[in-house]
Amino acid sequence: MRSKFAIMGHPLHPTLVAIPVGLFVWTLVADIVFGIRQEQEWYNIAFWSGIAAWITGVGAALPGFGDYFTIGRKSSAANIGLAHMVFNVTTVGCYIAAMFMMFDNDAFDLGTNYQVALGLHSFGVLLLAASGWLGGEMVYRHHLAVIPSREEPVSWRRAA
Repeated sequence: MRSKFAIMGHPLHPTLVAIPVGLFVWTLVADIVFGIRQEQEWYNIAFWSGIAAWITGVGAALPGFGDYFTIGRKSSAANIGLAHMVFNVTTVGCYIAAMFMMFDNDAFDLGTNYQVALGLHSFGVLLLAASGWLGGEMVYRHHLAVIPSREEPVSWRRAA
């Protein structure tokens, strides 16, 4: 099934997810480094990277959301797509909640707010990993958003 949200046949959702995925993971890395070094720069990096992660995540979700509604409702891919979407929306929610925990340096003292923000970022990245696996299932097993080949596959066997 081709994606309806594509440019010149190339689906937008898989193209757009690389930036938020990197930012979600980078935010967690910056959180950990801040916990070790306790430097304002790392706190700021974690805070602003987290904001950039969920904003770009929402941007990547828009064509993905559109693709979800083009999946056959009774297909097994629809259930996978729903879980993929729920995991991603929950990840964004975790990062938004963490942003509020960290706002105005409220988590700088490594107390409860920092621990909760770190936990939310960690849980978000775990969900993101599971969601990525589900996205791969939809593409590689169910052939969603795949550009069909115009040629027959090349056989690597020798003719007898």
